[in-house]
Amino acid sequence: ANAVLAAAQGVKDYVVNLRRQLHRRPELMWREHGTRDVITRELTALGISYEYVSATGVVGTIGTGAKAVGLRADMDALPLTEATASSYKSEIEGVMHACGHDGHVSMLLGAAKILKAKYDADPETFPGVVRLIFQPAEEGGAGAKEMLAPSDGSTGLLMMKPELESVFGLHNWPYPEMPSGTMGTRGGTIMAGSGCFDVNITGRGGHAAVPHNNVDVVVAGSAVVTALQTLVSRLTDPLDSVVISVTVFNAGSASNVMADSANLQGTLRALNPKTFIKFQDKIIEMVQAVAAAHGCTASTSFEPEWNGVKRIPYPPTVNDAKASALAMRVASDMFGEESIKTVVPVMPAEDFSFFGEVFPSVMMWLGAYNATAGATHPLHSTEYVLDENVLTTGVALHALYALEYLRVGI
Repeated sequence: ANAVLAAAQGVKDYVVNLRRQLHRRPELMWREHGTRDVITRELTALGISYEYVSATGVVGTIGTGAKAVGLRADMDALPLTEATASSYKSEIEGVMHACGHDGHVSMLLGAAKILKAKYDADPETFPGVVRLIFQPAEEGGAGAKEMLAPSDGSTGLLMMKPELESVFGLHNWPYPEMPSGTMGTRGGTIMAGSGCFDVNITGRGGHAAVPHNNVDVVVAGSAVVTALQTLVSRLTDPLDSVVISVTVFNAGSASNVMADSANLQGTLRALNPKTFIKFQDKIIEMVQAVAAAHGCTASTSFEPEWNGVKRIPYPPTVNDAKASALAMRVASDMFGEESIKTVVPVMPAEDFSFFGEVFPSVMMWLGAYNATAGATHPLHSTEYVLDENVLTTGVALHALYALEYLRVGI
């Protein structure tokens, strides 16, 4: 553990410089071509073989043998205009690394650097195969699912040999309960499932002076909004957690004309995988029933296409209990028992969940709240700042999880 930590601290400048380079040139989901070029440039320089998986994803490979573990970093940025005063702020108008994925990529490349050095020093004793998973399109594009089994039929992670046995992922967590220097996870559900729904209600438009001759989609839509809230209050176990939020309601364009149709959009969140699936069906049923009661028809999709990208539901992120215990032991060995936290589940979602459905996996949060570094703004904020002091911590956690999993398993 001490040797890995020392090696991680030794690549600090490398990781920070890479992170700043990526931060200046952020790219949206499925457009991460420049980011991929940086990754493959670095893998080539390190002598690490790699292959393209999905449109913009990359998987590097270190080691040989019958046992394989995966380390995952997401790559994409968000459609936000950066509002920080950073000297290396985004140079792309309207695009920003506001979720720290630039840091995630640089941490994984740092881990790749020290793992490859360890392999080169003594290939015979390197304990197995490490897959370096650089994943696109976490921010709504389900890139993890695509990397498991690409839709074009090309080779994905599920087809690689030796088969992956576990996947480890890190996410920076810039919140007061997770100050820099801490890290944490939990067995079981750590993040909610999330699904975007798109509802189209059709009635009969006409002059607003004669509503009795029309079928009012605004009244129907308003009833749908309020009825959906009863799914949470009346059909949810009080010990379960469900969120249904309608966030968009569009209908009509003139004050004296009743519209023919209305569009509602929103999000469903749930911690329990069975509840998450159940409530997708309940929303569809409720929308249809309420619309029909108002003389309208309605359709609901949980795979809407927004900005050219199909948004599919992300299941809850469920950590394997044994993988989580290994991650906590690795963290404790390097940083001390006082640095690790057993966290509570949260309602944001992560497509790392798709890895967790297939492999015994663990998502760990890397504490990154640091007022001194200006890192006090939440993820997805235009003022978000990543505390670069935590980058080498992430490098060490990636590297030691891989080595310990290959050495002793879970």
